[in-house]
Amino acid sequence: MKFTALKLDANSRAWYKWAGIHFMDNKLYIFDCISGKLRVAEGALMPIGHGEGNVFRCQMSVDVGGTFALRGRACYFFPHGSVESYSLNGRRESNEAIIPPGMLNLLVLAGGCFICWVGSETDLPDFGSVNPQEWYVYDPLNGSQGPHTLAELLVYSALPASTPVAPAGLTSRAFLLGDMLEVARLAAREEASRPSPRREVTCPHCWQRFRLEHTLAIAAHPTLNRDSILGEYAQQRFTPIDYDAQGYPVDSMGISVSEYACPWCHHKLPPFFASTAQHIVSLIGAPEAGKTYYLASMLRELEYTLPREFGIAFRDADPSANAAFNALRAQLYTAATPLPRQAPLYHAVWKGGCYTSLPCPFIYNLSTDEKSLALVFYDTAGADCAPEATSLQNPAVGHLVAASLIIFYFDPTVDPAFRKLLSSEDGLPHPAADAPEQQQALLLSEAEMRLRTALHLPPGHKLQVPLAVVIGKSDTWQNLLGAEPLLPVVSNGQYRPALAEANSERLRQLLFSISPQICSNAEAISTHVAYFAASALGTPPAGEPQPNAGKMHPDRVAEPLLWALHMLDDTLLSNPA
Repeated sequence: MKFTALKLDANSRAWYKWAGIHFMDNKLYIFDCISGKLRVAEGALMPIGHGEGNVFRCQMSVDVGGTFALRGRACYFFPHGSVESYSLNGRRESNEAIIPPGMLNLLVLAGGCFICWVGSETDLPDFGSVNPQEWYVYDPLNGSQGPHTLAELLVYSALPASTPVAPAGLTSRAFLLGDMLEVARLAAREEASRPSPRREVTCPHCWQRFRLEHTLAIAAHPTLNRDSILGEYAQQRFTPIDYDAQGYPVDSMGISVSEYACPWCHHKLPPFFASTAQHIVSLIGAPEAGKTYYLASMLRELEYTLPREFGIAFRDADPSANAAFNALRAQLYTAATPLPRQAPLYHAVWKGGCYTSLPCPFIYNLSTDEKSLALVFYDTAGADCAPEATSLQNPAVGHLVAASLIIFYFDPTVDPAFRKLLSSEDGLPHPAADAPEQQQALLLSEAEMRLRTALHLPPGHKLQVPLAVVIGKSDTWQNLLGAEPLLPVVSNGQYRPALAEANSERLRQLLFSISPQICSNAEAISTHVAYFAASALGTPPAGEPQPNAGKMHPDRVAEPLLWALHMLDDTLLSNPA
């Protein structure tokens, strides 16, 4: 903490005395809740603001926010003309106000927040315990939430404006959330303008970023249940304070814990989350296009292809969290009768001050002797990607912003232009009556709009994230390519990027000749677009509306992910053996 004493010379004192401003024993102390600095001044006309000429110079959105003046035993604050309003002790003000002596006064002014104290030095409160790097939100429904940075308070913007928030160590008073949102927005812009020296990670459940040191521990003792967010049937989440001899956190009953949770949504994080780099794979497509079956087939194929061809282990990183999806995969490959229609798996996640239905993450670990990374797959319902589902009402596609690979699954069997070229429609599923011709192209346009809005991308700028366009159900249309088959992209333990590029160009020419709007919309999103043919079943469904479970023979379903892995690390898909 820095302490700055500001003195006035004798001539200045005489002028202020002539002006009717009297000096008493009282001084004005201001604690800056952004920088953590404590400043003191005695005198009159003490301006505060961002500019160099202020007595109290601090981080604010204006050069001069206002002026303090000591008059008798009281201190007055006069806002500058550029400030429409400010908050003093939770009350909005637009004109001058008195800063009462002998008490902590909370001032929020033009993006700055301060604790003001008027009194003698002998009665000065101890500001040494106030930590402006850690803020807590006191939600009456879910208890104390934190610690958070100032910028992270924006996540709670959906809570009532009267929700108390305070820096760590300030226990007797609290700011109001509604007053602090402007401060949080300025802090967020400040953070975005400089690289963070601490490692940040993204929660696979709510997609909020947080610093590793803010990770919560999950209590192990059976009596420590009733978590503040997840409810009475979940073990408590807590900020570690005590540790055992091995360095593991200890809960309040003295039991060592080994599971951790996100500080935002409190969902359990996968094992080794902190030590393994993660990459998000986002799967989007029209409703009932077959995305879920495709994802199930791709994951199963990766479990065979990666170890066999490249010596890479591909394992379920969290079997308990992936249990529902694993059950679906087992049904697909072992059941003797057609399965009922499958919907993507969703779960309730605490996000933005309320529970929201978001797609479940399916987390897998990819490792070699030297490298390890986690792949987090999301299967998003087609309805959540539709143009009528705005991002505010349906935040379920928020994972697109953090994705390392976006897969757009195109269903040619419901595209009218494609169906006209097929030699026979016998056995093909009939498109839904309410599926317009341009629905799949509009979905890509909507994805582009949401990404540009979230990432503040101006027109003409594209993502660097790879976008794979998968033309699905290739067993129904592969005759359109002619007699020459697609080239094999894996041979002798090596991924062949040149052959994958040749296949992509050939498939793009076919797709562009039939549905050019798909290519145009995809290539407006990313600078790295590739086209793939795949069949999750391997054979036509023979008139059945759903796959004949247990008789699946996937074809080329893993190639989009192999392409993305090669782009992430061109040495990864090279088997030294």
